[in-house]
Amino acid sequence: MKITCATEHFKTAVLIVERFTSRHVTLPILSHILLTVKEKKISLIATNLEVGIEYPILGKVQKLGAVTVPARLITQVLQSITEEALTLEAHQRQLILHTPTSDATILGLDTSDFPTLPTITTEYSFTVPAEAFLTALHQVLPAVATTDLKPQLAGVFIAASGDTVTLVATDSFRLAEKTIPSSAGPEAAMECVVPSRTMQELSRTIPSSGEVVVRIGEHQALFEWDGARILSRLVDSAYPPYKNLIPKAFETTVAIERDDFLRKIHLAAVFSSRLNDITLAVSPSEVAISATNPEAGDTTSRLPAKGRGSAGSVVFNHRYLTDGLEAAGGGEVVLRLNGVAGPALIQNQTDPSFLYLLMPIRAV
Repeated sequence: MKITCATEHFKTAVLIVERFTSRHVTLPILSHILLTVKEKKISLIATNLEVGIEYPILGKVQKLGAVTVPARLITQVLQSITEEALTLEAHQRQLILHTPTSDATILGLDTSDFPTLPTITTEYSFTVPAEAFLTALHQVLPAVATTDLKPQLAGVFIAASGDTVTLVATDSFRLAEKTIPSSAGPEAAMECVVPSRTMQELSRTIPSSGEVVVRIGEHQALFEWDGARILSRLVDSAYPPYKNLIPKAFETTVAIERDDFLRKIHLAAVFSSRLNDITLAVSPSEVAISATNPEAGDTTSRLPAKGRGSAGSVVFNHRYLTDGLEAAGGGEVVLRLNGVAGPALIQNQTDPSFLYLLMPIRAV
């Protein structure tokens, strides 16, 4: 195997696929990256057996072949290479990196030990704009559960039907839902749950332009764009019927300037307790944000609001509240409440495609 490519492109590809490697005592090959050259395609492949990636790079192919290299080692070597072009040549289990001023030889393992990325049998497929998909991921991922006590909640629920795709995440304390358009929807309605790690990596890897093709099989999901692909297992557990959690009506609705609201929440957070609690006193014309800490002091801020109803004093986790406001975006947000114990709903005034449901602390 022998190729020549831009050093910066190769560095970028290695940094991306390295995140998919894994330290495994009995399977050391999982800490390696497989570099393959087939016909005119140069690819870097990595997997931890739960999620895998194949990432293409541009380059001049001089000889076909394949080689594995330890991900951490090649990353460290590339940090010291400043030349614009790089020649990569493999001999048996060795990868030799040539530049005009230096050479480095990296020892790998047998390529036959590297696990093959599974071939997915597509049952459903749909295509979404990459930019909209990225936005949706950034909006819902903060609400994913961080423990595996309920495996389905440690993933993102995807439902596709017709010309729309909906992404949902919840950790039982808050819930985020985002609906985006699909340029080529599935032939029949489908649902699945994709592990949060896969979705986190997608949010860091896919470009902000073009389209992403999603293929769903019996136990796997495949995400493809521009010759790259990420293959992941699916979560087997069924997702809870989350729509039953969203109230049909609310007693109180107020509109607030989002940036001002966030600043006042950050101020109150300084005085919150170990529960991260802050208090909102909501009226049709004003929202007061306060926090008290016997060891630090207290604060109260007031913001003008426009709406109807009076919710009294509602206590929220300020981190969860901030996540929802940041995800909603826009200049003005709508806050809907059902008393001091019912779930609250946050939405962008001009974007009904996203909603964020949050339970008060006292009701948990």
